[in-house]
This record gives sequence, structure tokens and C-alpha cells, in this order.
Amino acid sequence: MMWQQKQLFERLINEHVEPQTAERLRQQLQLALHGDSSAMVEVARFYKVADYLDGMHEWLKNAIDHNDADGYFELANCFYEGIGVEESIHRALYYYEQAAQQNHPDAMNNLADMYLNGEGTEINEEAAMAWFIKAANCDVVEAMYTLGIMYEQGIGTEIDEDKAFTYYKMAANGGDSEGLYRIGMIYFNGELKQNQSYEQAMKWFYRAADIFQVDALYNIAYCYENALGVEKDQQQAIRYYKQAALLEDVASMLKLAELYEGVDPQEAEKWRQAARQI
Repeated sequence: MMWQQKQLFERLINEHVEPQTAERLRQQLQLALHGDSSAMVEVARFYKVADYLDGMHEWLKNAIDHNDADGYFELANCFYEGIGVEESIHRALYYYEQAAQQNHPDAMNNLADMYLNGEGTEINEEAAMAWFIKAANCDVVEAMYTLGIMYEQGIGTEIDEDKAFTYYKMAANGGDSEGLYRIGMIYFNGELKQNQSYEQAMKWFYRAADIFQVDALYNIAYCYENALGVEKDQQQAIRYYKQAALLEDVASMLKLAELYEGVDPQEAEKWRQAARQI
């Protein structure tokens, strides 16, 4: 049986990975066969990539038999998304909680999301906040951003604009695209006790645009078009509207059609047609 498993493993390796990666995976298989639960999860992840889902589930079950947090997390993902098993939000919740109890950062965040949205359980905003705080303390930027929303809107807590801004900025400084965009909008509009500043807003929009946050791209274009925080520059406006449009932003497509109207009717019509197809 072990010989057959190794033979299948070798075939899948040869089909799906480069030689340098193959050697590392062979080592992981040997460790997994000798009871290393972390290696079991690595083998399971490879089987997922190779679309051998039965093998993936076999190794994940072996991993959770060893109480492995990553094993619980990956199995939760399978039940949440219906990967190789029938989708079950309740089982996903259970396995996320098992991983979260072992301080698995992403499991904490996903469990918090489920409590916040009432997935597999009743909505429990206070439990959601508690798990988001734990996830944020483990550097999960998505949790930081969500805490910003919760403190800003008073979800599961009292409204606290100072804490909202702090968490949004933590998410932004952690590289979260939505956090970067939100800080930009806070300065753009003068929200959460911050002084309104188009110049400050543009700094954050640029950082978000660098990781293709589409609303930030649109806003940079809008600022160049309307001389907000920068000198008016039609070409820069078109450049950034085009970047957003290529990410299928309809508002940017319509803006391009508007800007080209009377200058290049054919180009204007091209962008109107593109907007209609979205």
C-alpha cells in the first residue's frame, strides 16, 4: 500500500512541480509517513494543487488526528468551499474554531467573519470582535481593517473614531489594499477627526494603486482631472482611468468615453461599448 502511494506521489510530482520543489516534497512525504503533522499538511496542500482530493483529505484527517492547527484550518476551508466534500458551513465553523483555539491567525479571522455574518451560527457581534482582536494581534491585516469598520459603525461595540482610525491605519501599514484606500478616503473627506487633505489622500491612494486597488486608481485619475491635491493633468487622468478600466471598473470606462468625446469619437465609443459589456 505504501509503495502504491509513493508511486502515485512520484507521478503527481513529475506532472505538477519543478525538480527543486519535487525534492522538498519527497522529504515532506517521508516526514509525514513518520508522523510529522506539519508535513502531512504540506503533502495535503500539494495533493490539492495536483487535484487529487481524496489524498488531500486523507492527509488532512491524519493531521487533525495529531491535533494540528493547520490541518483543522485547511479542512475547514474544504468544508466552507465544498472542495472534495459536500459544502458544510457548520463543519467549517467547527474546524475553524478548533484551529482558532490553537491561536491559528487566519482561522481566528475566518471564525470572526462567520460570527459577524451569522454563517453556521447565530450572529454574535461581540464574539466576532473578540476573535478579530485576537487575529489583529497576530498581524492579520484583514482583521485590522474589519475592526476599523466595527469601531467606526458601532458594530459589537460603542462607536470609537480614534480606534477606528488606528485600526484602519494598522491595516494600511500592513499592506492591506482596502485599508490603504480607506485611509485615503478619510483624508479626502476629512473623516474620523482627521483634517481634510487632498495631498495626504493622494499619498495613500498611490500606495493602494501600487497593489491595483481599483477605487484608488479611479480617485487618482479624478484628482488629476479636477486638480485636487495635484496640478490638473488630463493625460495623467486618462492614464489612471485606463488602469482602473482594465480592471473592469465601469465608472472609469464611462469617464474615458466622456474625456475622449469630441476629441476621438472612435475611442470614446470603444469605452462606452466596453462599459455595456460588463
